[in-house]
Amino acid sequence: MYWWQTDNEEEIGNLLSETIGEMQDDHMGRRTMNLDMLRMYTQREYNRLDRFDPSQRMGMPIGEDFRMRLNVIGNIVDTLVSRIGKAKPKPMYLTRRGDYKLRQRARRLTDVMEGIFHQSGLFNLMPKIFLDSCVFDVAALKVGRDGNDIFVERVFPNELYWDINASLYMETPPSLHQVKEIPVEQLVLQFPEKEQEIRYYAHGDESSYMGQEGHDAKMVEVAESWHLPSITGADDGMHAITMDNLVLMAEQYTYNKYPFVFLRWGDSVLGFSGVSLAEQLKSIQFEINKLALRIQQSMHLLSVPWVFVQAGSRVVDSHIRNQPGCIINYVGQPPVTYTPQAMHPEVYAHMDRLYQRAYEIAGVSELSASGKKPAGLESGAALRVYHDIETERFMNVAQRYEDAFMQAAEWFMDLAREIVEESGSFPVKGIKAMSLEELDFKDIDMAQNDFVLQAYPVSLLPSTPAGRLAAVTELMQTGVINSREHIVRLLDFPDLQSVTSMYDALERDVEWRISEIIDSNIYHAPEPLMDLAFAKERMTIAYLEAQQDGLELGKLTLMLQFIDECDALMAAAQQPLPGAQAETVETPAQTGTETPAPPAEGSSPLLPTVGAAPAVPEPMTEGLPV
Repeated sequence: MYWWQTDNEEEIGNLLSETIGEMQDDHMGRRTMNLDMLRMYTQREYNRLDRFDPSQRMGMPIGEDFRMRLNVIGNIVDTLVSRIGKAKPKPMYLTRRGDYKLRQRARRLTDVMEGIFHQSGLFNLMPKIFLDSCVFDVAALKVGRDGNDIFVERVFPNELYWDINASLYMETPPSLHQVKEIPVEQLVLQFPEKEQEIRYYAHGDESSYMGQEGHDAKMVEVAESWHLPSITGADDGMHAITMDNLVLMAEQYTYNKYPFVFLRWGDSVLGFSGVSLAEQLKSIQFEINKLALRIQQSMHLLSVPWVFVQAGSRVVDSHIRNQPGCIINYVGQPPVTYTPQAMHPEVYAHMDRLYQRAYEIAGVSELSASGKKPAGLESGAALRVYHDIETERFMNVAQRYEDAFMQAAEWFMDLAREIVEESGSFPVKGIKAMSLEELDFKDIDMAQNDFVLQAYPVSLLPSTPAGRLAAVTELMQTGVINSREHIVRLLDFPDLQSVTSMYDALERDVEWRISEIIDSNIYHAPEPLMDLAFAKERMTIAYLEAQQDGLELGKLTLMLQFIDECDALMAAAQQPLPGAQAETVETPAQTGTETPAPPAEGSSPLLPTVGAAPAVPEPMTEGLPV
């Protein structure tokens, strides 16, 4: 019997305790490898990170270790994190041939999801998750609910366990366990009905280092387990939280995915875990560390010159000191000093080759790693081509990073629907232009088959403002993008948003008038101060789409009325003012008068000449703009 096949809490606790114990033994090699990769990246000791030694848990060096290390893994990983991890892919919801209302809802959902990304701290946490994927076999971001709030949490990969044999040929294991230590008081607050049992189990184990004198809280080991339904709609999924064999919570689990977003640098041939960048470079890093140590030892041993003294010269050994102004008394030949070569030049050449090979494996250039411009690349165009070649090298990695954001967006949708189902509403803030829009998720939610989720490809753009602006300009010139909103999002410049917000105001105004007609059957006439050509074009497109969607005839008539009134206003603006009749003008040669001087700068040419009676214009036709 498996732990998810029974409703008895005692049986669940005993079966889970036995299962997790066996998995911890099976994952010993994997956990050790992850700690080794962590040492390679940080150049610090983590021998017992998940046990009860506080000094090693914090990553403090053990003993006096002054060995020289050249951290090529750390340099490459940090370069990639700054290159790829800085990107902020944003979700975009696209409708499947939906009507105007559905498209508007998709736009609002896009704005709301971006707001949840910011509110949950996802943008700040994802670069750390990407760093974990470079160092460990798998990186994990936990997504969950805290009441009516959505949270994200970084998970240490060594906390995760699964059946290695059962998932050898599966992309997703059937069960997953997270084992970590949390404070007793936090556990009591989370499960107050189990307080007595929790304190009994906690105080029965005095081995926890946090329970020792000098520490603030006692830590206990808690396991959270999930088993996915065997098929979609099956009722054999289960979610449980246990402390040893004490069951704190057990409930049915209906999702066909775990509450995690997984990210891997590379996929392994078999199994659930992946291959990290640190694992690919570990042999090179180990060899570099050995050579660096040999060079360090040789420098220390051979940095002091050797002194050769001829026999019988009566030189006192104590007079030979490595100090400035040393006086040596001698008889016969003077002492001779000799400084041997510390290392053969081939050693340093081999070190350089190892460095170069490490960067070639990772696909990182000198330009990205150290800001050093490659030899022979002088023009900006050449550097951009060089950058594009490097970008193609990381295309798959960047795609994985963007997919992780989209997986988080899918989980946010599911959790928001849970909150709406339980509490009736889920107030959220959507980011729109330079303001926040208060919305209720239940009013903008969409059926799963009504939209397609994709990401803004911001990760593939250059990192510098000038490079990003040039790339976006090329996309505009080629017609790939033409929306001001898309341009602003791709540029991701807060100061630029403040400048372009006034241009977005027109688009927002026209969209509002279209929404009023379609949603509420309310008509707002065009105004002379509008960009009438743009308003007509946008309303025409909305009319054609609404006609295909089968919108009511009355609303279509209002849209046609708006288009006609735009034409009338534009035609009126092109006509001359009333009273401005064409008159025959005599030339100065005909009248014998001199040509009048042009009006002074800042004055109006329409003002009458001094001493002359001003012309009284005829009354203007009512309704025409002044």
